[in-house]
Amino acid sequence: MAPRKGEPGRFLYKELAAEFRTQIQSGELAPGDLLPSEAALIEGRGVARSTIRQAYDLLKAEGLAASRQGKGVYVLDPRMLVRSSPKRLSREVWESGRSIQSADLDDRIPDVVVEVDAIDAPDHIASILGAGRMCRRRRVFSLDGRKLQLATSYLPMGLAVEAGIDQINTGPGGSYARLAEVGRRPVDARERVRGRVAMPDEAEALGLSPGMSVFLIERTVRDEEGRVLEVNEMTLDASKYVLEYDFKL
Repeated sequence: MAPRKGEPGRFLYKELAAEFRTQIQSGELAPGDLLPSEAALIEGRGVARSTIRQAYDLLKAEGLAASRQGKGVYVLDPRMLVRSSPKRLSREVWESGRSIQSADLDDRIPDVVVEVDAIDAPDHIASILGAGRMCRRRRVFSLDGRKLQLATSYLPMGLAVEAGIDQINTGPGGSYARLAEVGRRPVDARERVRGRVAMPDEAEALGLSPGMSVFLIERTVRDEEGRVLEVNEMTLDASKYVLEYDFKL
C-alpha cells in the first residue's frame, strides 16, 4: 500500500480497513485472529496511529472486529444472523422443545445469562399489561464470546408463578411452552422495530464501539382470548442481524 498523493506518509483509513475487510471476508483472517498491532503497522508500514485507529473503528462498526482489553483487536465471524420472526415464533419451534432463539442460529447454542425478579410494572408496561407486580426476565445472549442481544420480558406475576416462568430455567420450549401447558397458549404476536445509535449503557452492555447502531424490538404476545401474556423489549447489535419477514399475499 502506497501513501496517497498530497498526504505524505499517510494512508487513508478506508483503504487500510478495506484491506483487512477483504482478508476477513475471504477467510484469510479467521474469527479469533488478532489484527496487527498499532506498533507493528507503524513500524512496518509507516502508518499513522490515528489512521490505524480509524480503520479499526470502522471494522468494529461493521461487526467485523472487536477489542479485547490487553490483547488488541481481533476478528469476528463475518456471517450475519438472519432473524425471521415468523419462523422463530412458530408453534413448531417451541412445541418441539427448542428455544425460539435457536431459529436464528442454525441450531448453534448461544450462551445465555438470565436474571429473574419481581417488580411493580413500569408505566409503559402497565399501559399494556395493567398495573401490579410483574415477573421480569432479563437475558443477555452471546455467541462465540460476543454479546448479540439484550432482552427483557414482563409477565403478570401470578401467571408467571402458575406457569413456572418465575424460575431461571423454564425448561424445553421456554416460556411459551409453559404458558401453553397452563391453558394460555400464545397465538398472536406483534413486533414493532426501530433503529438508532446505541445509548452509552447499551453500548457498554453489548460491547459496542461508540456510534454503532442497534435494533430495538418490542414484542407483545396474546392468548386465544386476546389477553396480553408478555411484553418483550429487545436490543440487538444491528451490525450482526438481518431482520427477515415472510408474507403470504
